[in-house]
Amino acid sequence: MTRWQGWGERRMITIVLAEDHKIVREGIRLLLDAEDELQVIGEAGNGTDAVQLVRSLRPDILITDLVMEGMNGIQVTNLSREHSPGTRVIVLSMYSSDTYVSAALEHGATGYVVKGSGVDELVRAIHEAMSGRRYLSPPLTEQGVMDYRQRGRDAAPDP
Repeated sequence: MTRWQGWGERRMITIVLAEDHKIVREGIRLLLDAEDELQVIGEAGNGTDAVQLVRSLRPDILITDLVMEGMNGIQVTNLSREHSPGTRVIVLSMYSSDTYVSAALEHGATGYVVKGSGVDELVRAIHEAMSGRRYLSPPLTEQGVMDYRQRGRDAAPDP
């Protein structure tokens, strides 16, 4: 579901970025703003400010850290989706455990990208989210496939 404007001109994808480490937030913003179709329209250093920005700006995408002051990324996801249902949420976190990933997805996140990823992966997650699809970083996807296969083996009847 690509958004178009007028005579085939592509509309910018608007982004609010919530990350409590300023240097990381500024770096991510520079990398995203270098992409022609992406525009960071707001930044927040804590969860409370992130929710307020989403409420007022109604961005296409919210990229949020999982652990921040004020409220965590799960709470930010819940409230952001409540105030701006059209905003898709991508969690960007250093945590890759099933517990964190599952909680983020269960509470409305469209994507989950681990911080060890490159900017190309974050950009891909944004495009997947804008197309109405979920996105998980490849290490998470591979782990999910292995877990699925193990559950299948555990549930399979003996030959």
